[in-house]
Amino acid sequence: MTKDWRETLFVWDGILSYVEKEEKENENGNDGGGGKEDASAEKSEDLKFKWQGTWVGCDFADASKVPTPVRGAFDKFVSSENAFEVEGTATKGTADDTKEEKDCAKNVGGEISSLYRISMTGGSGYDLGEGSDKKTHKDDTHDMYLFSPTLRWTGNLRDQVQNMVLAVGENEFGAFISVGWLRIGNRVTVGRRYLDEGDERAKWDIEDLRKAVFDKIATVEEDGHVELVIPPWQCVAMNADVGQVFKRQKVAKE
Repeated sequence: MTKDWRETLFVWDGILSYVEKEEKENENGNDGGGGKEDASAEKSEDLKFKWQGTWVGCDFADASKVPTPVRGAFDKFVSSENAFEVEGTATKGTADDTKEEKDCAKNVGGEISSLYRISMTGGSGYDLGEGSDKKTHKDDTHDMYLFSPTLRWTGNLRDQVQNMVLAVGENEFGAFISVGWLRIGNRVTVGRRYLDEGDERAKWDIEDLRKAVFDKIATVEEDGHVELVIPPWQCVAMNADVGQVFKRQKVAKE
């Protein structure tokens, strides 16, 4: 084990699936025969998703040393004693064309405000502990942003950006940031880094995370094609040492 548990990168790997909404008749006096406004309201609530799988701890302060976990040939999930099952409703934002871009030099992935966001605070939560000490915990906030316009693996191996997944959140152990991607079978694999309360990244919003990650993992070819480092958490923004993050940013600016 590492001296500081925050030097462990927690890799979550599981299947993202759509949860069918149960029809609720007679709720609030509604017998299911509402007008167009009622139908629209219900439709906006239909995009409920479940993310289920396992997580493993990788004891590396340097995120570039953490590989993608390997599953057995016939296993649905990565072998681990710790499982998770979280749920949330997806909402799609609308890009603000009048908003000034923070990094007009390389706005890879487009506007964060136009992406799907899933607030993954529902479900049973995630396991933590061993043996009789194992307990289920939940995140207080967990906002996952998917770059896929369909919330599914696109199958487009050339446009890797469309399969990116970023997240920010907080729970009883502190704030965290996550970076990963959608894979074949609609498998979402992300690396989660917990942050000390004095870490400047604990104050980041999703746009700050996007910029810090893509600035390091994205290479734009002459034809406009964007090549990404995979797994995408292998960047300085996901290292445990916050000093390395901002030191390199300062050098790059100079």
